[in-house]
Amino acid sequence: MKYRLIRKIHLYAGLSTAAVLTMFVLTSYQMIHHEWFNHDTQKESILITIDSDLVSENDWRSLLDQNRIKGRLVRESQNNNGDRIREYASAAGSSKVIVFANKNEAEIVRTSKRTVDAIIGIHRQRGYGGPMQYSVYALLLDIVGLSLIIFSVTGIIMWFKLLKNNKIAWIIFVSGFIYFLITIILLVYW
Repeated sequence: MKYRLIRKIHLYAGLSTAAVLTMFVLTSYQMIHHEWFNHDTQKESILITIDSDLVSENDWRSLLDQNRIKGRLVRESQNNNGDRIREYASAAGSSKVIVFANKNEAEIVRTSKRTVDAIIGIHRQRGYGGPMQYSVYALLLDIVGLSLIIFSVTGIIMWFKLLKNNKIAWIIFVSGFIYFLITIILLVYW
């Protein structure tokens, strides 16, 4: 009974990660063979007149909605002229909003990515915050991470149950740990 329960948990943990892992495999392939794809970006710059000093977040939200600026705030700064700069990014592109000091103007610089780079952008999304879809995506990644841990632990338990006296299985099992350790050492210290 206990073994059958572990098998079911192992199966469901593996199934819950299959789609996301497939996405990560495909986007990793695109990142590894970066030179195979066209990465031209399109830039567009517009100058707009603004009514307020954009003091509150409601003022900013209104500006973002009116000018179709998507994504989440990734950087906020001020240049030497006193201009306020906010950068918003999504998987598909980014927008920089420059609110000029002592003027009722702002410049919006939009950068749009090609589809291949937008897909890679999904791979690179991380963390909570911003619009709801970013937090939902981060939560899904947390669930996938937990599912992978459960998948690994239940796999090891089943492995010990079935192959505890098989020398070849032990060699493969220990080789996996050695491979992992070598990879970590090379990435960290090389």
